[in-house]
Amino acid sequence: MSVTVPTHAQPSRLHQFLQLTKPRVVSLIVFTAVIGMFLAVPAERLLEAGFWWAALLATVGIALVAGSAAAMNCLVEQKIDAVMARTRARPLPMGTLTSQETLLFAGVVGGAGLFLLYLLVNPLTMWLTLATFVGYAVIYTVLLKPLTPQNIVIGGASGAMPPVLGWAAVTGTVSHEALLLFLIIFAWTPPLFWALYLYR
Repeated sequence: MSVTVPTHAQPSRLHQFLQLTKPRVVSLIVFTAVIGMFLAVPAERLLEAGFWWAALLATVGIALVAGSAAAMNCLVEQKIDAVMARTRARPLPMGTLTSQETLLFAGVVGGAGLFLLYLLVNPLTMWLTLATFVGYAVIYTVLLKPLTPQNIVIGGASGAMPPVLGWAAVTGTVSHEALLLFLIIFAWTPPLFWALYLYR
């Protein structure tokens, strides 16, 4: 009598592409962006359908661009990811997705997000979101991480931007209150990550 040993099914292609976007990280980005939206408007405006429509479109656009930035991070750091226990099972180190597929995916998803923000939200939000993408995917990932241990201090600016993006999405402006939200997260980020580095 033979015994069949069950094998784990290969994740679907859709699931592999979803993994590139780091959905848990993107969910936190979206959450803080939405908080910025709610803090930006008076309570009575929360009852207006226009606010909810703008908030929904902005949330989708910001999430798409954030997912694209995460995919670019995976692309740039695939060799480092391959030697770390926490990241070695990602699609690129495992070889289930190629660099070309990842680059195309990031371009399409990020482009769609920017297009949505520009046309259906407002140009200011699109430009701020693009700047955040460049700050994370290029300045932080490509330039700062290999060069300086202060990368998290400088690169933390990108992680602190979501409330500002949310604020701009529903008001069309960036006020001093939005910048205060930015500074709160910017100051909180380095001690959090340094503590995680010491722990790990």
